[in-house]
Amino acid sequence: MMDERAAWLTQGKGMTPSLRWSFSTEAPLIALDLARETGEILAADISGGLYLLDRQGQFLHLNRGIKEVQLVHWSDRGKLGAAIYADNNICCFDRDLNVLWAISFSVEALAITMDSYGDYIAVSLASGKTIIIDSQKRKVASFEPMRPLSYLEFQVSEPRLIGAAENGLLDCYDLEGNCIWSEKHWSNCGGIAVAGDGRRIFLAGFNYGILIFDHEGDTAGTLVFEGTPKVLACDFKGNRIVTATIEQELYWLNQEGKLLWGGAIPDEAIEVACDPFGQWCICGLKSGLVQCLDWSDAI
Repeated sequence: MMDERAAWLTQGKGMTPSLRWSFSTEAPLIALDLARETGEILAADISGGLYLLDRQGQFLHLNRGIKEVQLVHWSDRGKLGAAIYADNNICCFDRDLNVLWAISFSVEALAITMDSYGDYIAVSLASGKTIIIDSQKRKVASFEPMRPLSYLEFQVSEPRLIGAAENGLLDCYDLEGNCIWSEKHWSNCGGIAVAGDGRRIFLAGFNYGILIFDHEGDTAGTLVFEGTPKVLACDFKGNRIVTATIEQELYWLNQEGKLLWGGAIPDEAIEVACDPFGQWCICGLKSGLVQCLDWSDAI
């Protein structure tokens, strides 16, 4: 008998994925991230629950001591994690989800990310400043873009930080805070995804579709399809893209934008993530349902 939690997958078009596993947080989901090397998933709900799952969706750790979590990031090697909580606070925690240190700012923190090794954390502030901190809580660099950055991602293959404002700006910085390139565009942005080598950078451009930029910030195309992309993720090479739309649909695409699978999702998507090889993705829904959709048998 089919798991009722997988029934929505059969209503889509294209190569139907299998449901590898499901997990439900105890309260509505607020944030989610995937460690690409370990396959672990970090999830946070609105009650203050912070959950760590293994690649099979099995529960590993739970922390209820960090209240009002808003954003989370889990390093690719599963070494450390970081979170924004209570608007203007950030913290760094270990594999057991024990807080190692915390910092309070005088203004709201907008975005947070951590490099693959867990050595550096970048946080952007509503004041416009972006700060890079190492895992020992030491400030490494700070810089002030033209606009506050609402989305941050470290590149894996080089020490570069990619940042996007909510409207019209995509930037690239080194670890000393020097701007390598800055690109203006005409779209609002709902999220970014960066291929491991940085050669493809994807922006959820809402009505403009998914905007693609290369490693120098030059426009490299647009993926247009039915729906308004809200959040997105890609595999390590940028050959597979998963995106959830405002219209509550999920799309699995190749690098040319061809639809491999698409269908309506049962609730608003909070976040999506993609494994390094483009075989499966994680979809986290507002209800607290987190599911792993697997296309490995169809490839």
